[in-house]
Amino acid sequence: MERKRFLAVVMTVMMVISMIPSMVFAAAPSGELGGKLKIKGLAAVGVVLSADYAKVTPEEVTDEDFTFSWSRQTGEKELTQVGTEKTYTITQDDLGCRLVLDLTPVDGSGLTGTLTAKTLEVAATEEEAKAVEQEAENAQQTETADGTENAQLEETADGTEDAQLEETADNAEGSRDSENQDVDRTEDVQQNAGNEQEDDSQNTKGQPEETTEGTDDSQMKIYTEDQLQVDENGNVQTDGSEKDQKTYEATATVEDSEDQICDFGTVKSDLEDVEAQYVQITNTGNENLNFQEISPEHFMVQDITEPLSAGESVSVWIQPREGLEPGEYDDMITYRTEEGIEVSFEAKIAVEGEDDSSDDEDLKPSDEPSAEPTETPDDSEAPSAGDNADASLEAQSLDVNTGSLNFSDIEENYTQANETLSVTVTNTGDGTVTLKIPKSDYFEVMNEDGSEAVSGIQIAKGDSLMFMVQPKTGLTKGDYSDTLIFESEEDSEVAAQVTAEVSVKEAEQEQITAVQADPESFSYDDLKEGYDTPEATTITLTNTGNTTVSLMQPYAEYFDIGELSASVLEPGDSAAFTAVPVTGLKVGNYLDSIQIAQTSSEGQEDVLTTIKASATVSEVKKIYKLSVTPEELNFGKAKEGYSEAPEAQKVTVTNEGNTNVTLNAPSGKNFKIGKLSATELAPGESCTFKIRPKEGLKAGSYTESVVIDNEQQISAEVKVQFTVKAARKAKIADPTDNKITGISSDGYTTQSKITFTAVGAGMDNESPGKGDVRYVPYNWKVINTNSWSSAPYTAAFGITKAGTYTLTVTFDRQKYNGSEWENTGEQDTKQVNFSITQAQTVTATPTPQPNGASAKSAVKTGDTTNITPFVIILAIAAGCIVGVVVYKRRKK
Repeated sequence: MERKRFLAVVMTVMMVISMIPSMVFAAAPSGELGGKLKIKGLAAVGVVLSADYAKVTPEEVTDEDFTFSWSRQTGEKELTQVGTEKTYTITQDDLGCRLVLDLTPVDGSGLTGTLTAKTLEVAATEEEAKAVEQEAENAQQTETADGTENAQLEETADGTEDAQLEETADNAEGSRDSENQDVDRTEDVQQNAGNEQEDDSQNTKGQPEETTEGTDDSQMKIYTEDQLQVDENGNVQTDGSEKDQKTYEATATVEDSEDQICDFGTVKSDLEDVEAQYVQITNTGNENLNFQEISPEHFMVQDITEPLSAGESVSVWIQPREGLEPGEYDDMITYRTEEGIEVSFEAKIAVEGEDDSSDDEDLKPSDEPSAEPTETPDDSEAPSAGDNADASLEAQSLDVNTGSLNFSDIEENYTQANETLSVTVTNTGDGTVTLKIPKSDYFEVMNEDGSEAVSGIQIAKGDSLMFMVQPKTGLTKGDYSDTLIFESEEDSEVAAQVTAEVSVKEAEQEQITAVQADPESFSYDDLKEGYDTPEATTITLTNTGNTTVSLMQPYAEYFDIGELSASVLEPGDSAAFTAVPVTGLKVGNYLDSIQIAQTSSEGQEDVLTTIKASATVSEVKKIYKLSVTPEELNFGKAKEGYSEAPEAQKVTVTNEGNTNVTLNAPSGKNFKIGKLSATELAPGESCTFKIRPKEGLKAGSYTESVVIDNEQQISAEVKVQFTVKAARKAKIADPTDNKITGISSDGYTTQSKITFTAVGAGMDNESPGKGDVRYVPYNWKVINTNSWSSAPYTAAFGITKAGTYTLTVTFDRQKYNGSEWENTGEQDTKQVNFSITQAQTVTATPTPQPNGASAKSAVKTGDTTNITPFVIILAIAAGCIVGVVVYKRRKK
């Protein structure tokens, strides 16, 4: 064989061998199945379900690699197969059950293991299914925050609630898919921020498996406004936890006190004048606090009845309770909440006895026992109560010379008690006693000389003191009794008591006979000759004396008097009668004196009071007066070209004068006027007619005064109004006015928070009419599709991969039907491009890629063949070709 042909064959063989790797690079996926299988589609009757391999390993598996088994779960683990196709349409029989998808690799696929996924309970409608998904998503977020139930998010496929919450990420169709994926994407960011381990224990705690490059989760994260964390440079931080741990904390701050103590100082035993102090309670946690009611023993405090929100404060008052005995009180006041939180502060007060130092200064000291009050030296010289108690408390004793003081009866309204009784108190003990004077609401206790007796008087052993007692002035009718207790200030159990009693009797009254009339006079000044009977005047008679009266029926010349409602009146009782001018009085003035009298025991007539009554009748003057009802008519509005004129309205004309009138028929220019129901009207009579707009009036405002006149040259008028509006043209919004605002032309970094707003054409139409058209933002997409349910149409997101992206917003075309906006089914889209560059500072710890792949690794094909030998062979073949070419040229 020639050398040329040999070289050609060798080169051909080498080139064929070098092409072998390209034929095996596209080998089918193989290996153990793993990751997470999901079911795409809402769990609602009529929805078509399919398998989602986004988180299944190995990558690139398709429907062709598996056999399908759809089952209906009717119990805890009872499954009934309902389909074996790639998709399954939910039927009415599935309502209330869960659907289970089992995938088994086809024979010869190179895959091992099985995959299982399960839906939520099937709902009747897609709206109900979305609501169930939302509840499940909320439950997932709560469980993740608490850290107590994360294991339920990714349980195994053995029939026990597996992947119940994560399935919602892809169950919604169309634009709704991305909304339900928020939970998984949020967990991916949490994993990238520090949860780098990829063992099975991490999956059971609710952390999703790492996604590969090319999936939406690895490039983009949709944040809510409260989830975005922006540092001082405006960069988005995504490596923090989504929610802080719930905390319940509170503090108490006493106003004007560095020591946080409510110190009321030292006060007398009368605590009514002690001013309240205030304490500020602050919720320093991040959850609401609900406080319980409290009731300290020695202090009164204000309860906190409303929940206290996080960060809020409330000021509560605190005050000593009335009636505290002398002594020192130091309490710890504690507020408790239903959440188990306690917040405390200290309250102090010292209460002294009723000793009056000013009275003590007036007393004269004496070494010998005396019945006269003795002065108490200052504190440095006077023996203390403790010293006296140590010496003679057990031997103290008091006695009185009488056990009761019975006063004579007093007549009511007395100015001073006419009797004073005495009581003598004797110290029958072994030591000096400091006497406490009793207090009484009904009796006064005085010294022997008539001056006011005060506590603090000392009685030496065996001495006695006399006190004078008398009833207080101003006591009303009744019986009064009180126990007067003389006791020792050193020991309240050492006491002697006396009972004081007095009766206040009713004073004898002078007999008074008196009757009061209301009114005492009345008049009728505007009567005209030929008048009708006017309204009667009612006169009330009241017995203001203290004796019973028997009234006579009153009478008058020019007035008709009605019967008395009662003739016998006890003190305080009342009776009434009526009076009205008699009919037919001629022109003139009339005056009557109506006497109210009774018959005395001697048969004589006693006049108790007199009522003045007058009437004036004047000549009648002819009066001509007309009135109309209503005075104004508004027929509203109608569109130009109206087919029927508004319904006619009725007008009533009344003769309000005192003379007959003859009416003329009214007329109008733009209004049709009906006939009068009567033309002759006597005083007080009425007639009617109707008015309505004419047909075919052009656009404009029509206002007229319809005049009703008569032969007596008097008139009345009705103002009528009607508006004809030009036909309205519908407002059709131009889709070219749809726009996207907020996207910066300067671009962003992988740590930027990107915020934009979609503005629909015609959205500013606040008073729509039938046929108006507007555009409303429906959804937006960068990598994923996200929807709005209501205004504001603003969104924020971040992208963690550099590149050029397009933001697309879809607008729904809506038409106003006269009562609400309806979608027409047409849509308009607007787009804007922006760029993402890699940030200089990386704030999140990158997550290692499986099998050591970098974040920008090539798409995997499943072929593990080492291509290095084939590259070497290809290089040798190329070298041979070059050698042949060189050889030929040299030979030539």
